[in-house]
Amino acid sequence: MKLSEKAKEELIKVLESVGESAKGIRIYSSSGCCGPSVQMDVANQPQPGEISVNIDGVEFYIENALTETLEEVTLDHNGFGFLMNGLKKTGSCCG
Repeated sequence: MKLSEKAKEELIKVLESVGESAKGIRIYSSSGCCGPSVQMDVANQPQPGEISVNIDGVEFYIENALTETLEEVTLDHNGFGFLMNGLKKTGSCCG
């Protein structure tokens, strides 16, 4: 996964606002009709089944099952929220 400069700035702001209770960003999946729905949350440490990856100075805890899915993704921020550019959706109900 890559990180845009804007996304990096916003993630650092989020982590600073949470304080000591969060050291990184957890990326995990939940089920959805278009394949896994990728979610993000703040976290203090990786959980079992996650890898810890530092990308441009931001610590990420990524669910093992998502590492291949996120290989070609660039995490960006458009001023309103985070975007995962390049995330390929799977599933039959997606248009």
